[in-house]
Amino acid sequence: MAKVLLIDDDEINNFTVEAVLETVGFIEEYEFKENGWDALDYLKQCEAKGAFPDLIFVDINMPEMDGHEFIERYEVLFWERHPNTKISMLSSSISEADRQKSLSYSSVSEYAHKPLTREKLETIVQ
Repeated sequence: MAKVLLIDDDEINNFTVEAVLETVGFIEEYEFKENGWDALDYLKQCEAKGAFPDLIFVDINMPEMDGHEFIERYEVLFWERHPNTKISMLSSSISEADRQKSLSYSSVSEYAHKPLTREKLETIVQ
């Protein structure tokens, strides 16, 4: 069973992702955060409880802190202690530069286009 964090300010996308997460049998718990700052605070709480997410989806284009800045901060704060947490950039961007930059981070294992489907989720989790 997996614990999932989704970081995205798009309510419609969050609703869609929630519907997908509800249809699979291997998601134990999921949480949504609208920006990178809230996500970093949440991850600090998770770490303190010993309940760090197994999978994190990150949107690129968000207010306050974009997905790339979140990943940069994540790698400094958490990556060494949680190398098995999978991070997937989940974006509507079709820019090859966004894709390449996202995949250049050590912690990012996947770049997926919105919307998240059950098939994409199953591929990412494998």
